[in-house]
Amino acid sequence: MSDTDDIFLKRFSLVIAILVGIAIVCLVIAGRYAVSPDDAVNPSRVTLANDRTLPVGAVRTEITEADLATAAPVAPEPVDPASIDGAAVYTTVCSMCHAAGVAGAPIPGSDLWAERAAKGEEELVHNAINGLNAMPPKGGRLDLSDAEVIAAVEHMLAQ
Repeated sequence: MSDTDDIFLKRFSLVIAILVGIAIVCLVIAGRYAVSPDDAVNPSRVTLANDRTLPVGAVRTEITEADLATAAPVAPEPVDPASIDGAAVYTTVCSMCHAAGVAGAPIPGSDLWAERAAKGEEELVHNAINGLNAMPPKGGRLDLSDAEVIAAVEHMLAQ
């Protein structure tokens, strides 16, 4: 090694030693003056910490009468089948596929539709409510009532 290398290594080692010394002094000072949280001063801190560290799948097992009263299911109002506009249901839901024959959907008035209609209205309604081949149940609109689906099928049969 040359003299310049020796000088560099000595200075570099000195700088590293000084930095390590400064780090140790900082750690000692921080440990001496660090304030630990006092739970007696702020009891809600413990409660908040416990709430944040609950298991992900915590299950509420206590049920009160008030909970049962607010969670009671509401029965849907009965729908008068005569008041349902089958054409509107067909236009908003069914026509998306049946007007163009998307994914093999029979177009009302076509030969394929005539084959399906020959099976009877009951079979068509069953398939419309439960789905058939690529058609999802109720045409993908599970919010439709059975009466609305029946009205749409009747409308399609009338075409």
